[in-house]
Amino acid sequence: MSLASFLLPLAQHTNAAPSTGGHGELVMSIMIVTVLTVIWTALGIVCWIFWRAKKREDAAQAESEVEWRNAPSS
Repeated sequence: MSLASFLLPLAQHTNAAPSTGGHGELVMSIMIVTVLTVIWTALGIVCWIFWRAKKREDAAQAESEVEWRNAPSS
């Protein structure tokens, strides 16, 4: 599926003729889709960064637990 197939329903929501101000609605729709795409992409990147940090933290914690179990008892 292409990106156009997802955006097509958003572009078809208006049935105003271009001579009656439909151009402004089209510009607004494009702007809204662009802003939402940027926001969702930024949110995805932030979530990915935190996910990788948590994964790294869990790996370090698992490694330290293994070292603790294998430490010689005193």
